[in-house]
Amino acid sequence: KREFRSAWVATVWALDWPRDANDNEANGMNAEVQKASMIRMLDSLKRNNFNAVNFQVRSMCDAMYKSSYEPWSSYLTGTRGKAPSYDPLQFVVEECHKRGMECHAWVNPYRFSTGANWTTAADNKLREDGHLLTYGSTIILDPAQQWTIDRITDVCREIITNYDVDGILYDDYFYPDGIPS
Repeated sequence: KREFRSAWVATVWALDWPRDANDNEANGMNAEVQKASMIRMLDSLKRNNFNAVNFQVRSMCDAMYKSSYEPWSSYLTGTRGKAPSYDPLQFVVEECHKRGMECHAWVNPYRFSTGANWTTAADNKLREDGHLLTYGSTIILDPAQQWTIDRITDVCREIITNYDVDGILYDDYFYPDGIPS
């Protein structure tokens, strides 16, 4: 029987990545710094017998990959919607597979923002079309709308069609904390 020994690589708020060589937040830094940081992380995981990475590719209705649905993540370039000079998901998939490790795309289906005021055209359209719910400082896609279900399905289909990922994971922050029952 094969064990699944995986690590979660959180990109939201640059918690795990992108980081620089000194473990400082590396959003907005050049692609080579970001790539080197990922290579160090993957090499360490491989040395410690991990065989899979759960790479967060959609943390706040954004993307760590070229998407026709979501704007590029601000954690890559410092500006939401600004494309980096490389495709991070493609890079991570290739680097994982070079090491004999699986790469699973980790998708946060609903979280849009926890305080930031995103203003890309795609973000403004979500607001204008009434697809967002706000509770305190947290904004999520409305999970009761068929549009949301279709959007998440489309996002996942786009990932598995365009990337050689070994799986899709949903996890983390489905609903805002503290909503009374």
